[in-house]
Amino acid sequence: MTTTRLHPRPGAPSVRDSSVGGPLLWPADEVWPACDDAGAHEPWNLTTLAALHRRREILATAEAREPLPGGDFLTADERAELDSADALDLDDLIEDPIPLVPVAQLYRRDIPD
Repeated sequence: MTTTRLHPRPGAPSVRDSSVGGPLLWPADEVWPACDDAGAHEPWNLTTLAALHRRREILATAEAREPLPGGDFLTADERAELDSADALDLDDLIEDPIPLVPVAQLYRRDIPD
């Protein structure tokens, strides 16, 4: 049996390249796979993509500044926005199919044997 060790490196792959976390070649007329087993989803870790991006933006801004008086990096407004996002009731999202996330695209030509 042959195994192939993946050793991804930063780059700019196209959909025609093997990659880990890169763009994926997918037929336009084929439905994207999703998990529709609502019982398998835990609502405690669900969020929206917009909320995730905003959280990352707030935290990156806070980490780039000097600590505020008291040693905190977050302003009161930033903390309030993060707290309100955490308080969203997203239980209804578990009833919707959750799109699967692609991790790797490997072409046979790039894998020996």
